[in-house]
Amino acid sequence: MPAIAIAICTESQLQSIQHLVDESRAEGFRFVQRLVEEYCSGLNRFDQPGEVLLIASVQGAIVGIGGLNRDPYFNELNVGRLRHVYVKAAWRRHGVGRVLVTALMAAAQPHYQLLTLRTDTAAADAFYQTLGFKTEPHWIYTTHHLRLREIDDYPAGAIS
Repeated sequence: MPAIAIAICTESQLQSIQHLVDESRAEGFRFVQRLVEEYCSGLNRFDQPGEVLLIASVQGAIVGIGGLNRDPYFNELNVGRLRHVYVKAAWRRHGVGRVLVTALMAAAQPHYQLLTLRTDTAAADAFYQTLGFKTEPHWIYTTHHLRLREIDDYPAGAIS
C-alpha cells in the first residue's frame, strides 16, 4: 500500500481537484463543487482560527479532501464541524478516509471540545461510527458528533 500524505490544501491544489468534483457529481454529491465555489468566492476559505482544508495524496495524486470549520449551526466557539470530506471511490476502504479524518480531528483538538458533521449515506454513517462518532443526541443539521475533550454539557443546539 503506497503512503498516504496529508497536507494543507493550497489555492493551486484546489484548482486541480476537478477530477474529485466530477466524480462526486457523478455520484450525486454537490458538496465538493460547493467547496470549490465557496472557496473561490471567499465565502469559506478555511482560514479562520481553528479552520483548515486538507488534501490526501497518494504518489502525488490528490485522492481526497476535507475541511474543518467552526460549526455555523451552533452559537458556540468550542464546536467544530467537518466539512466537505470526500475520497475518490477507487481509494475508499484503503485507509485514505481514516487518515484524512484523523488528521482533521487532530487539527480540531486544540480548538474545539465537540466536533460535528452531517452525512446522508449508510457507508459514511458506518465509517464515522468506526472513528468514534456518535449519533445521539440529535441536532438539526448534524448527524454525527464526537467529544474531543470533556465538556460540562452538550451545546444548546436545536434538538430535532
